[in-house]
Amino acid sequence: MIYVLIAATLGLLYPSVTGEETCKFTHHQDARDDILAFFKLRDALDITWLHAVNSPERLQQGLSGETMMLEADVLMRNNMVNGTPVMAHPPDMDSNLTLASFLRQTTASTKGIKLDFKTIMVVEPSLKMIQNVTSGQEVKNPIWLNADILPGPCYDKVCVPVAPSNSCPSVKVLPMGQLVSQIAQPVTFPVRAILVRRSLKQLHWLLDLSQTFTITIWSSTTDDLDVQDIVALRQSVLDKRRIYYDLPPDQEKAFKDALASNSDGREDGRDFFTWKAARATKHCKDVLVGHNNVMFSGDGGQVISKNVLYKISAKYFQQISGIVSFIDTGGVNNKRSISIKLHVKDITGKVTNSQVVTLVLHSNGIFQLSINDADKKQGSVQSETGVFEFVIWESSSDGKKRSFKCEITAKDSEGDVAFVTLATESEPMGGHMLISAGTQSDAILVQNVETVLGASHTAGAGTAQCFLRISAAIILSVLFHSLLHM
Repeated sequence: MIYVLIAATLGLLYPSVTGEETCKFTHHQDARDDILAFFKLRDALDITWLHAVNSPERLQQGLSGETMMLEADVLMRNNMVNGTPVMAHPPDMDSNLTLASFLRQTTASTKGIKLDFKTIMVVEPSLKMIQNVTSGQEVKNPIWLNADILPGPCYDKVCVPVAPSNSCPSVKVLPMGQLVSQIAQPVTFPVRAILVRRSLKQLHWLLDLSQTFTITIWSSTTDDLDVQDIVALRQSVLDKRRIYYDLPPDQEKAFKDALASNSDGREDGRDFFTWKAARATKHCKDVLVGHNNVMFSGDGGQVISKNVLYKISAKYFQQISGIVSFIDTGGVNNKRSISIKLHVKDITGKVTNSQVVTLVLHSNGIFQLSINDADKKQGSVQSETGVFEFVIWESSSDGKKRSFKCEITAKDSEGDVAFVTLATESEPMGGHMLISAGTQSDAILVQNVETVLGASHTAGAGTAQCFLRISAAIILSVLFHSLLHM
């Protein structure tokens, strides 16, 4: 059996973590989304859907037809505690098709199943019923579990979000990423199509958190959808298995017609940076590490690189660049900062080397570059959006003396550039990169961190030389409240 959790009942599955913790990464290599393999497809665009399978007649139509996925709604009969789970959509509170009957017939078929839970009270008995129906038999059908746990563009009083657990109120988008961070099963995030254009960066962040995460684009017949919005999303995601489309027939046709007239695909040949370990000050949900991203929030924590940075000699220079964003998510605006340490010798993140280079960037634009807090050089540059680009150069003219130069740029202001230079006498050495953040009222974004090794006749000389790219990309995109409103 395949369980694909769709932002549903996540609070029931998320483990409680207290005290300093070494955290698992979000991407679970042992979890697989095998739905396309089940239907012998290579593109999620080819999956077909039948909705509102809430009656015996509708169920027989789905079982006898060519539709692949059967979607049905689940609630307690007459909304009574300890009642019987039935297939019905509000305002209907009863039907002549029970969940037990639905499961017996669908699990014996070649169809996939999507169960849309309408209340939190129906979730636990439904999961037990699924276990009872499938116990002792080999069930290979894809089974998706779904609930709308976020408030969004609902226009009727019965469209009330389902809390992710009995004790947890409805959450916003940022906590959703935290809730799913320790889930081992594949997860797909339903996103309303009309919200895609304004949320491309956030959707990329979700997909980057784990290779087992997918997105399901859905739409209403009453939505005024510009299909170019979802064309742009599809073209920006290389793996076509990671976006499902559940669209009304006319919108689906318009979308496919638009695809036929647009070039598809995006080139991205970078070899991304890998992390050895992540540690949270208190809770692992405060340090979310994806394939190309790290998110710091709450009490913060740190990540450390798997490999050491290059040992600089007189023939080479090294450039480390990236973008840091301080994002307001509705918390109390306090003084926030992030630290980037270079040449940390201990893989656990403990600073055992006497020559550790540290860049500290504060949310107010003040930054310091120092070696062991000695000879601290300080600069300041303002950013209206809280987004800063940073570049650190490391070079050596004779193989013995290392020099460092730092440049910070306000991303939203042309010409706002500040430089800091620092030189120190030391032997060339390598070490791990450590990125850490303390307690956060909001969240921090670190984006496009990349290490470039340059060979030149003059140490630290221009970028026109032949580069060996040792890529390092951390794309952290905080989910703004407009994402995933449905």
